[in-house]
Amino acid sequence: MSRQDLLQELFEKFLHDKKMTPAEIRQLQALVQDERNRALLDQLLASFYEEEVQEPGMGESNSQAAFEEVWAKLQTPAPATIAEPGVVYGQFRRRWWRYAAAAVVVLTIGAGSWWLFRGDKTIPVVVQQNQSTQPAIQPGGNKAILTLADGSTIVLDSAANGTLVQQGSMQVVKSKEGELEYRKSEAGPEGLLRRSLKSEVGFNTLATPRGGRYTLTLPDGSKVWLNAASSIRYPTAFTGQERKVEITGEAYFEVEKNAKMPFHVLLNGMQVEVLGTHFNIHAYGDEAMMKTTLLEGSVKVKTGSQKSDLRPQTSAFLKPGQQAQIINHQLSIINDVDVEAAIAWKNGLIQFEGQDIHAAMRMLARWYDVAVEYRGNVPNAHFRGTIPSNVPVSQVLDMMEKTEEVHFEISGRKIIVTP
Repeated sequence: MSRQDLLQELFEKFLHDKKMTPAEIRQLQALVQDERNRALLDQLLASFYEEEVQEPGMGESNSQAAFEEVWAKLQTPAPATIAEPGVVYGQFRRRWWRYAAAAVVVLTIGAGSWWLFRGDKTIPVVVQQNQSTQPAIQPGGNKAILTLADGSTIVLDSAANGTLVQQGSMQVVKSKEGELEYRKSEAGPEGLLRRSLKSEVGFNTLATPRGGRYTLTLPDGSKVWLNAASSIRYPTAFTGQERKVEITGEAYFEVEKNAKMPFHVLLNGMQVEVLGTHFNIHAYGDEAMMKTTLLEGSVKVKTGSQKSDLRPQTSAFLKPGQQAQIINHQLSIINDVDVEAAIAWKNGLIQFEGQDIHAAMRMLARWYDVAVEYRGNVPNAHFRGTIPSNVPVSQVLDMMEKTEEVHFEISGRKIIVTP
């Protein structure tokens, strides 16, 4: 199929409310951004404007507004913001009522500006720089503390790059990319920050504060991304018949395959068992739901996995695109989840997936290291959309305020939420 034929096919699906996969949406967006397709796109838009948009009693001005809305929506670059699996951008013209009724806001990034979709209209918003006299609250960064088996600690964000410590046959290294790595070495180098665990296997803990994230390569080569306010406890070397780590908070794993030594992730009330796969675990203590989302491979999720837990165990195998959800120790499997949304944080994005105001603010509080205070009868507005995680919190709040249902005030490192 030619490039022009593909554009026409995808564009017609978009305009006529036919279900599109996330891959098709991204493909259409890429075609829209290609200048070689501009003439055909203009022709298709004009045809749609003349034949479809002009509904009885709509009026010329409203027709033109709808035309501009289509064009603006198509200009939104990947990564795409998808309201839910199978719901396409082309459905905005007929399905605004679904979002207005739920007080949902969709935030996406346009070329040089942000687009807010609310109710029955599209509002282009250019976010102004913070004009306040108080310093802007900046996003988090590459911050973590490594606690060694002997109880000593290393603040990684201030430690110099290079080998930090020798533990048995493993060198603990801070790479030039600012990541923590375990590298096998029979002889320890000179000039180490410190030396410990000459032979025995111990357990280290990597912990990120609020406003911190960090990347770790484990002794077996598996890679872990830790989100803010999270931790992972792991051995300095994997021995025996299994690889076992413990986490809190949120982490994304890319596990090295080893059929003879399965990989286990333990956390409060849940265990994830894998051989080699990519998955994300979201299990903050202040959230009611624990979620495991599988991107590649296969995992087995079990509840009631702790020896001291007297509740009966339940388990399920996940396939790519599935998510295990645990609420009050009850396990359920969700099919066809948006896996890109689950790891948006790892890719430098803040993704709202219909969270209510309290869940949305907990997410911001962890990343921006702020306190949140609610005053008055704050409505339970919901938010949906994607924004970069490298902007000051004031810009995020400015966009959220466009609902006209909630308002925010920043006082020091506190965000005050009011009706």
